[in-house]
Amino acid sequence: MQANGVSEALRDRLGGEATLRLLELIETRQQTWSDRVLTIAVERFERRLSEDIGRFRVEVVREIHDIRWNVLSWMFVFWVGQFFAVGGLLAYLLRVSR
Repeated sequence: MQANGVSEALRDRLGGEATLRLLELIETRQQTWSDRVLTIAVERFERRLSEDIGRFRVEVVREIHDIRWNVLSWMFVFWVGQFFAVGGLLAYLLRVSR
């Protein structure tokens, strides 16, 4: 490790070996802190992502439910219309055939 970031007065007071150990300690602490901050940020991101995906799933299920209900109601209207159309056609054919 280089002692470039340490002033010469501190290097002279601590000595070469102690300065290197101090810089190693500072770098280790900084790396530990960076890892911890990154871990916390990833955990928060994952939590928010899972919450957003959960909300999205609920919205999609509601949308599908609404669409299915709408299609089912239109199918019912179509079937009722077809029933009366076929019934009217049969009634007409029965009148004409007599």
